Amino acid sequence: MKKAFVYLLLLLSLNLSFGENVYLDKNRYYTGDIGKIKIENFDKNAVYELYIEDFKGNREYIFPILYKTSFFGIDRRFKDRYAYLYLVKNEKIIFRKSIPIIKKKYRVSRIWFKPKKRKVNKEKLKRILARIKRERIILRKTLSRYTYKLFREKYFHKPLKVLRISTPFGALRILNGKRKYIHWGVDFRGRWGTPIYASLSGKVVLARNFYLTGNTVVINHGLGIYTLYAHLSKISVKEGQFVKAGKMIGRVGSTGRSTGPHLHFGIYINGIRVDPILAFRMRLD
Repeated sequence: MKKAFVYLLLLLSLNLSFGENVYLDKNRYYTGDIGKIKIENFDKNAVYELYIEDFKGNREYIFPILYKTSFFGIDRRFKDRYAYLYLVKNEKIIFRKSIPIIKKKYRVSRIWFKPKKRKVNKEKLKRILARIKRERIILRKTLSRYTYKLFREKYFHKPLKVLRISTPFGALRILNGKRKYIHWGVDFRGRWGTPIYASLSGKVVLARNFYLTGNTVVINHGLGIYTLYAHLSKISVKEGQFVKAGKMIGRVGSTGRSTGPHLHFGIYINGIRVDPILAFRMRLD
């Protein structure tokens, strides 16, 4: 069994392809990174899927491939030193490669606030928790839908004219000294009412109020790419509407669970949350 495993690792260390020419945009990736895969002689009638194995984390990530240039995400929680990539065409492996994964160091974000002294209404709390659960399911289902390409831009556009980070992607949030959760986007400082712009062209799939993220907009850009804009004071678009990159979609606010006006901005690749700052640096064509 051990010899078979070693043999498998030796195979994965090779850049093997069968038929199509397959290219990756980098020789190594960071946790929270967005990657790009190009397939020459792409067969539109075939079914392609990209599998990424995290052996140490005991997890497998699957990314549908509908276009000759497609994208994948490296989970911030990726545990292995290498990502083992398999490109499958019609259930047959046509490309495989192991890629080094560099684990980024993430900031610890400590927030202190004075708790409100009031009696807890158990029924109200129950309704709130049920609402949060429903909204998480809606968001998860929305972000898992994979569609054809809807954008033409070569880069992600800035959602604000000036980007000033208050809380980076991946930060561990500690509230009043208690470990709570990982921050799955980037918080950008902004004055109340500052215009917010679509980062890529796409279809608005969510434009509504959520308990935690307040007034929230989610845009589907196709190929598994989604952007999320949260805590808006005003939403300027409607669900089902197609918007172009650079179009104003709302204004900075502090709705939902927020301590002050800012934009929480997230990028998702087939449901995998990636670091927008890393995504801003890559070409999409």
